[in-house]
Amino acid sequence: MPLLSNAQKYDLVKIMNDHIPHATLLGIQVESVHEEELTLKLPYQAALVGDSKAGTLHGGAITLLLDQTLGMATVCSDASKPAVTPTLDLRVDHLGVAPAGMSIFASARVYKATRKILFVEGVAYCESKDSPIARATGSWVRVADVDLSWLAPADRKAV
Repeated sequence: MPLLSNAQKYDLVKIMNDHIPHATLLGIQVESVHEEELTLKLPYQAALVGDSKAGTLHGGAITLLLDQTLGMATVCSDASKPAVTPTLDLRVDHLGVAPAGMSIFASARVYKATRKILFVEGVAYCESKDSPIARATGSWVRVADVDLSWLAPADRKAV
């Protein structure tokens, strides 16, 4: 199985992200793909504030961003070809709050892959992955016979 380049992974994740209604509604953007790590961005929006006095985002928005990022990171794994992978299990530890007015980033990667299950870990942060506001782990199930690699053009070179 030939590996997808970073550019092909980016294109595939962007196509998928742009077709998921809640991702579009919340303005979730593909920030980067570096080898097997995916980073998405949730721009700050007043509509997502959970604490109006502090101006901090609701924990549900952060959980959604992590679910989206960890799930899409399965596309970036070199352990298996891209496929539809619904969430099987997700655990989020909220470690702090994002400062008011700041966008949130989430980065994730598959750390173990079996024939049917992909195990993923990631963090949400504002300024640095070294200071996460949340940490997540979970598992995603591979749906058999739904190959998405055809969506990534074969002629794209690594970036």
